Amino acid sequence: MPKTIAITPSWYWPAGVPRVAGVPPFGVHEMLVERRARLRPDEPAVVSGSLRLTGAELAEQVTTAASALAGRVEPGSQAVLSAGASVEGVVLLLAALAAGLPLRLHGGSDDAGVGAFGAAVGLADDHGAGALASTGLPVVRLADLTTAGGAPRPLSQREPALALAAGTETVWHSHRGILGGAISLQTFLQAGPERPWLSTFPLSSWQGLYGITAPLMAGATLVLAEPGEAPLDAIVREGVGYAFMDLDAAFTLTRESKRDVKSVRGVLTALLLSVDGPFDSDQRRRVGRLFEAPALTVYGRPETGPIFASHPSWYLDEAVGIPSPTPTSSPSTPARETPSRPSGSSSSRPWSPCGHRCSPSATKATPTPNASATAASSPASSPPPTPTA
Repeated sequence: MPKTIAITPSWYWPAGVPRVAGVPPFGVHEMLVERRARLRPDEPAVVSGSLRLTGAELAEQVTTAASALAGRVEPGSQAVLSAGASVEGVVLLLAALAAGLPLRLHGGSDDAGVGAFGAAVGLADDHGAGALASTGLPVVRLADLTTAGGAPRPLSQREPALALAAGTETVWHSHRGILGGAISLQTFLQAGPERPWLSTFPLSSWQGLYGITAPLMAGATLVLAEPGEAPLDAIVREGVGYAFMDLDAAFTLTRESKRDVKSVRGVLTALLLSVDGPFDSDQRRRVGRLFEAPALTVYGRPETGPIFASHPSWYLDEAVGIPSPTPTSSPSTPARETPSRPSGSSSSRPWSPCGHRCSPSATKATPTPNASATAASSPASSPPPTPTA
């Protein structure tokens, strides 16, 4: 079957979607946790089976765990997180960012890289505890972080805060970069708090990172399948609006669980289908037809997060999509949908969710050009594959 990753013609842009999305001057904790607790304290924020955390409960757990980490780990230390798509993993990730602890997301197969990373502690859920056993690091679970221990030392917005593996390299993201990717995806879909999101990816992937930050940014409920539960069951149980999964995995469901797929018809607002290169458009058509929901492909990389995506208003089955809105830390001009030049500044540089190929101890991190706008990363990084028609 032919495979393609063509881009939708550039003349098309969905109505009501800005081409430039502003990134507020705050950290991940303020935007995804504190703001949620303030605006929707009693509504569910993270759900997995019978485990449900409201906005207020999520903030309490994250704040307490961050304080406990700050008291347990020496200033300047770094940590590794090994976790699946779990509530415990989400809380640990947010707590490490709130504590100002540079964090590497561990995929379970790079033990040598963990040693070179120089981490002082490993954070893990049930899924990841075993993966860290061979690293020699002291492994800390969320249950060990229930007593406040010190004042968090949050990093600045631009300092490298979280690392993802990109092949044999490590890519660092700042708070502003993480928020930029989440805001770009949420703005592109015009998603609000009304419908829950389901993420099926491990936290060590770019899909896992933005699969949890985009819905929290939107104020929506983040749904995670509990251990042993099929994603389709979680979709029905929670009335999920957006389900983020791999295209191949969704296609497999239409072949091996066709009866269960029928149970979710009419439930989803859209399927977000991750692709990492050329894909089979026939698979995409089958997924959309059997789920009876828009099958929206999303292409991204660990260095950038989401780059291209399909929009539910109109898309081509053979095309991966169009560039997602460019995140910028500069004020924007709505009429032109471009960053405006701040008063007294000679230039305006859009902030990108691109990462930093550097050590978190670097004195200053320089943002790389936005991949969704230029389709290329910085000279120091490997460019994404060139889409072809």
